[in-house]
Amino acid sequence: MNQSAQVELIHVSKQFLRQTGEQVAGLNNLTLSIHPGEVIGIIGTNGAGKSTLFNCLTGQIPIDSGDILIDGQSIYSMSAQSLARQIGRVFQDPRMGSAPRMSVFENLMLANKRGEKRGLGRSLTTNNRKYLIEKLKPFRLDLEHRLDVPIENLSGGQRQAVSLVMATLLQPKLLLLDEHTASLDPRTAKEVMKMTQHLIQENNLTTIMITHHLQDAIEFCDRIVVMHQGRIVNIYTSEQIETLSTTDLYQYLVDLVEREVLENYTV
Repeated sequence: MNQSAQVELIHVSKQFLRQTGEQVAGLNNLTLSIHPGEVIGIIGTNGAGKSTLFNCLTGQIPIDSGDILIDGQSIYSMSAQSLARQIGRVFQDPRMGSAPRMSVFENLMLANKRGEKRGLGRSLTTNNRKYLIEKLKPFRLDLEHRLDVPIENLSGGQRQAVSLVMATLLQPKLLLLDEHTASLDPRTAKEVMKMTQHLIQENNLTTIMITHHLQDAIEFCDRIVVMHQGRIVNIYTSEQIETLSTTDLYQYLVDLVEREVLENYTV
Protein backbone atom coordinates (compact mmCIF):
# COMPACT_ATOMS: atom_id res chain seq x y z
CA MET A 1 0.00 0.00 0.00
CA ASN A 2 1.29 3.43 -0.91
CA GLN A 3 2.27 5.67 2.01
CA SER A 4 0.26 8.74 1.02
CA ALA A 5 2.13 12.02 1.09
CA GLN A 6 1.85 15.39 2.79
CA VAL A 7 2.23 18.12 0.15
CA GLU A 8 3.09 21.72 1.05
CA LEU A 9 3.01 24.82 -1.12
CA ILE A 10 4.88 27.57 0.71
CA HIS A 11 4.53 31.13 -0.62
CA VAL A 12 4.83 29.91 -4.20
CA SER A 13 5.04 32.66 -6.83
CA LYS A 14 5.65 32.54 -10.58
CA GLN A 15 5.61 35.47 -13.01
CA PHE A 16 5.56 35.49 -16.80
CA LEU A 17 6.71 38.20 -19.17
CA ARG A 18 4.32 39.34 -21.90
CA GLN A 19 5.62 40.44 -25.30
CA THR A 20 4.94 44.02 -24.22
CA GLY A 21 7.43 43.58 -21.39
CA GLU A 22 4.69 43.60 -18.75
CA GLN A 23 5.01 41.06 -15.95
CA VAL A 24 1.96 38.93 -15.19
CA ALA A 25 1.54 36.79 -12.08
CA GLY A 26 0.89 33.15 -12.96
CA LEU A 27 0.96 32.23 -9.27
CA ASN A 28 0.87 34.81 -6.50
CA ASN A 29 2.08 33.77 -3.05
CA LEU A 30 0.26 30.42 -2.91
CA THR A 31 0.34 28.64 0.45
CA LEU A 32 -1.54 25.38 0.89
CA SER A 33 -1.16 22.21 2.98
CA ILE A 34 -2.54 19.02 1.47
CA HIS A 35 -2.95 16.16 3.90
CA PRO A 36 -1.98 12.53 3.18
CA GLY A 37 -4.68 10.79 1.16
CA GLU A 38 -6.68 14.00 0.68
CA VAL A 39 -8.42 14.80 -2.61
CA ILE A 40 -8.27 18.52 -3.43
CA GLY A 41 -10.43 20.01 -6.18
CA ILE A 42 -9.13 23.09 -8.00
CA ILE A 43 -11.63 25.32 -9.76
CA GLY A 44 -11.34 28.83 -11.17
CA THR A 45 -11.86 31.06 -14.16
CA ASN A 46 -9.64 30.98 -17.26
CA GLY A 47 -6.20 32.34 -16.46
CA ALA A 48 -6.57 31.60 -12.76
CA GLY A 49 -3.23 29.76 -12.67
CA LYS A 50 -4.50 26.18 -12.44
CA SER A 51 -2.31 24.73 -15.21
CA THR A 52 0.68 26.82 -14.08
CA LEU A 53 0.27 25.28 -10.62
CA PHE A 54 0.43 21.75 -12.06
CA ASN A 55 3.43 22.58 -14.23
CA CYS A 56 5.23 23.93 -11.17
CA LEU A 57 4.31 20.88 -9.07
CA THR A 58 5.89 18.57 -11.66
CA GLY A 59 9.00 20.74 -11.94
CA GLN A 60 8.19 21.49 -15.58
CA ILE A 61 8.21 25.23 -14.80
CA PRO A 62 10.59 26.61 -12.14
CA ILE A 63 9.03 28.89 -9.54
CA ASP A 64 10.38 32.38 -8.80
CA SER A 65 10.07 32.14 -5.02
CA GLY A 66 8.75 29.87 -2.29
CA ASP A 67 9.00 26.09 -2.14
CA ILE A 68 7.05 22.90 -2.86
CA LEU A 69 7.52 20.01 -0.45
CA ILE A 70 6.51 16.36 -0.68
CA ASP A 71 6.78 14.69 2.73
CA GLY A 72 9.03 17.52 3.88
CA GLN A 73 11.45 17.29 0.94
CA SER A 74 11.68 20.08 -1.62
CA ILE A 75 10.95 18.87 -5.13
CA TYR A 76 13.90 21.00 -6.23
CA SER A 77 16.27 18.77 -4.28
CA MET A 78 15.01 15.68 -6.14
CA SER A 79 16.37 14.27 -9.37
CA ALA A 80 14.09 14.37 -12.39
CA GLN A 81 13.86 10.57 -12.25
CA SER A 82 12.83 10.57 -8.59
CA LEU A 83 10.23 13.28 -9.14
CA ALA A 84 8.80 11.41 -12.14
CA ARG A 85 8.23 8.34 -9.96
CA GLN A 86 6.61 10.34 -7.15
CA ILE A 87 4.09 12.28 -9.26
CA GLY A 88 1.52 10.82 -11.64
CA ARG A 89 -0.40 13.08 -14.03
CA VAL A 90 -3.37 12.59 -16.33
CA PHE A 91 -3.97 15.32 -18.92
CA GLN A 92 -7.17 16.69 -20.42
CA ASP A 93 -6.13 15.62 -23.92
CA PRO A 94 -6.27 11.80 -24.13
CA ARG A 95 -3.39 11.92 -26.64
CA MET A 96 -0.93 13.33 -24.11
CA GLY A 97 1.26 11.27 -21.83
CA SER A 98 1.46 8.15 -24.01
CA ALA A 99 3.33 6.89 -27.07
CA PRO A 100 0.61 6.69 -29.77
CA ARG A 101 2.14 4.02 -32.00
CA MET A 102 3.08 1.70 -29.18
CA SER A 103 0.60 -0.84 -27.88
CA VAL A 104 -1.42 -0.52 -24.70
CA PHE A 105 0.79 -3.19 -23.10
CA GLU A 106 4.01 -1.39 -24.08
CA ASN A 107 2.74 1.98 -22.81
CA LEU A 108 1.75 0.50 -19.47
CA MET A 109 5.10 -1.21 -19.05
CA LEU A 110 6.91 2.03 -19.91
CA ALA A 111 4.89 3.74 -17.18
CA ASN A 112 5.83 0.95 -14.78
CA LYS A 113 9.53 1.67 -15.44
CA ARG A 114 9.22 5.47 -15.19
CA GLY A 115 12.45 6.95 -13.91
CA GLU A 116 14.44 3.78 -14.64
CA LYS A 117 16.64 2.69 -17.51
CA ARG A 118 14.11 1.38 -19.97
CA GLY A 119 14.84 -2.26 -20.80
CA LEU A 120 11.23 -2.56 -21.97
CA GLY A 121 11.58 -5.98 -23.60
CA ARG A 122 12.18 -7.73 -20.29
CA SER A 123 8.91 -6.35 -18.92
CA LEU A 124 6.66 -7.75 -21.65
CA THR A 125 6.04 -10.99 -19.78
CA THR A 126 2.98 -13.20 -19.45
CA ASN A 127 2.74 -12.43 -15.72
CA ASN A 128 2.77 -8.68 -16.35
CA ARG A 129 0.15 -9.16 -19.04
CA LYS A 130 -2.15 -10.99 -16.63
CA TYR A 131 -1.58 -8.32 -13.97
CA LEU A 132 -2.56 -5.52 -16.35
CA ILE A 133 -5.64 -7.37 -17.60
CA GLU A 134 -6.94 -7.33 -14.01
CA LYS A 135 -6.12 -3.62 -13.74
CA LEU A 136 -8.06 -2.80 -16.92
CA LYS A 137 -11.15 -4.98 -16.47
CA PRO A 138 -12.93 -2.74 -13.92
CA PHE A 139 -13.18 0.12 -16.45
CA ARG A 140 -15.63 -1.98 -18.52
CA LEU A 141 -14.21 -0.48 -21.73
CA ASP A 142 -12.99 -3.78 -23.26
CA LEU A 143 -9.38 -2.74 -22.67
CA GLU A 144 -8.38 -6.15 -21.33
CA HIS A 145 -8.81 -7.43 -24.89
CA ARG A 146 -6.86 -4.57 -26.48
CA LEU A 147 -3.42 -4.88 -24.92
CA ASP A 148 -1.80 -5.33 -28.33
CA VAL A 149 -3.67 -2.43 -29.97
CA PRO A 150 -1.70 0.79 -30.61
CA ILE A 151 -2.82 3.57 -28.24
CA GLU A 152 -3.69 5.81 -31.20
CA ASN A 153 -6.42 3.35 -32.25
CA LEU A 154 -8.36 3.61 -28.98
CA SER A 155 -11.32 5.88 -28.26
CA GLY A 156 -10.83 8.94 -26.06
CA GLY A 157 -12.38 7.21 -23.06
CA GLN A 158 -10.22 4.12 -23.51
CA ARG A 159 -7.10 6.26 -23.78
CA GLN A 160 -7.96 8.14 -20.58
CA ALA A 161 -8.54 4.87 -18.77
CA VAL A 162 -5.11 3.65 -19.87
CA SER A 163 -3.61 7.01 -18.86
CA LEU A 164 -5.14 6.64 -15.39
CA VAL A 165 -3.64 3.18 -14.95
CA MET A 166 -0.29 4.46 -16.26
CA ALA A 167 -0.34 7.34 -13.77
CA THR A 168 -1.16 5.13 -10.77
CA LEU A 169 0.82 1.93 -11.47
CA LEU A 170 3.76 3.10 -9.35
CA GLN A 171 1.46 4.28 -6.55
CA PRO A 172 2.79 7.86 -6.75
CA LYS A 173 2.91 10.10 -3.71
CA LEU A 174 0.91 12.71 -5.60
CA LEU A 175 -1.64 12.26 -8.40
CA LEU A 176 -2.50 15.24 -10.61
CA LEU A 177 -5.74 15.11 -12.62
CA ASP A 178 -5.77 17.90 -15.19
CA GLU A 179 -9.43 18.12 -16.31
CA HIS A 180 -9.06 14.48 -17.28
CA THR A 181 -12.75 13.92 -18.14
CA ALA A 182 -13.36 17.24 -19.94
CA SER A 183 -13.08 15.84 -23.46
CA LEU A 184 -15.22 12.74 -22.86
CA ASP A 185 -18.91 12.19 -23.48
CA PRO A 186 -21.04 12.27 -20.29
CA ARG A 187 -21.47 8.49 -19.95
CA THR A 188 -17.76 7.76 -20.43
CA ALA A 189 -16.77 10.68 -18.21
CA LYS A 190 -18.94 9.26 -15.42
CA GLU A 191 -17.39 5.81 -15.80
CA VAL A 192 -13.83 7.18 -15.85
CA MET A 193 -14.56 9.36 -12.82
CA LYS A 194 -15.93 6.38 -10.91
CA MET A 195 -12.79 4.39 -11.67
CA THR A 196 -10.65 7.39 -10.74
CA GLN A 197 -12.23 7.38 -7.30
CA HIS A 198 -11.65 3.63 -7.02
CA LEU A 199 -7.95 3.95 -7.92
CA ILE A 200 -7.45 6.85 -5.50
CA GLN A 201 -9.03 4.92 -2.64
CA GLU A 202 -7.37 1.61 -3.53
CA ASN A 203 -3.91 3.19 -3.64
CA ASN A 204 -4.53 5.78 -0.89
CA LEU A 205 -3.35 8.59 -3.19
CA THR A 206 -2.94 12.24 -2.27
CA THR A 207 -4.67 13.87 -5.23
CA ILE A 208 -5.19 17.30 -6.79
CA MET A 209 -7.89 17.53 -9.46
CA ILE A 210 -8.49 20.49 -11.74
CA THR A 211 -12.06 20.33 -13.00
CA HIS A 212 -14.73 22.40 -14.71
CA HIS A 213 -17.35 19.83 -13.71
CA LEU A 214 -18.56 21.43 -10.49
CA GLN A 215 -20.58 18.37 -9.50
CA ASP A 216 -17.42 16.25 -9.62
CA ALA A 217 -15.68 18.74 -7.35
CA ILE A 218 -18.52 18.50 -4.84
CA GLU A 219 -18.95 14.73 -5.09
CA PHE A 220 -15.36 13.51 -5.10
CA CYS A 221 -13.23 16.12 -3.30
CA ASP A 222 -12.44 16.55 0.39
CA ARG A 223 -11.79 20.27 -0.10
CA ILE A 224 -12.35 22.66 -3.00
CA VAL A 225 -9.79 25.39 -3.68
CA VAL A 226 -10.92 28.38 -5.75
CA MET A 227 -8.20 30.18 -7.72
CA HIS A 228 -8.38 33.58 -9.41
CA GLN A 229 -5.62 35.61 -11.02
CA GLY A 230 -2.91 33.36 -9.61
CA ARG A 231 -4.24 33.46 -6.04
CA ILE A 232 -6.19 31.16 -3.76
CA VAL A 233 -9.29 33.20 -3.00
CA ASN A 234 -11.38 30.63 -1.16
CA ILE A 235 -11.19 27.10 0.25
CA TYR A 236 -14.36 25.11 0.91
CA THR A 237 -13.96 22.63 3.77
CA SER A 238 -15.48 19.16 3.76
CA GLU A 239 -18.20 20.41 6.11
CA GLN A 240 -19.06 23.27 3.75
CA ILE A 241 -19.09 20.96 0.74
CA GLU A 242 -21.84 18.87 2.36
CA THR A 243 -24.32 21.74 1.89
CA LEU A 244 -22.77 23.17 -1.29
CA SER A 245 -24.56 23.11 -4.65
CA THR A 246 -23.19 23.52 -8.17
CA THR A 247 -25.27 26.72 -8.38
CA ASP A 248 -23.45 28.10 -5.32
CA LEU A 249 -20.07 27.38 -6.86
CA TYR A 250 -21.01 28.74 -10.26
CA GLN A 251 -22.35 31.96 -8.75
CA TYR A 252 -19.17 32.42 -6.74
CA LEU A 253 -17.11 32.19 -9.96
CA VAL A 254 -19.44 34.64 -11.72
CA ASP A 255 -19.10 37.08 -8.84
CA LEU A 256 -15.30 36.86 -9.08
CA VAL A 257 -15.37 37.84 -12.74
CA GLU A 258 -17.85 40.68 -12.13
CA ARG A 259 -15.69 42.06 -9.32
CA GLU A 260 -12.67 41.91 -11.61
CA VAL A 261 -14.51 43.90 -14.31
CA LEU A 262 -15.70 46.47 -11.78
CA GLU A 263 -12.18 46.90 -10.42
CA ASN A 264 -11.06 47.99 -13.90
CA TYR A 265 -13.41 50.99 -13.83
CA THR A 266 -12.99 54.27 -11.95
CA VAL A 267 -15.66 56.77 -11.04
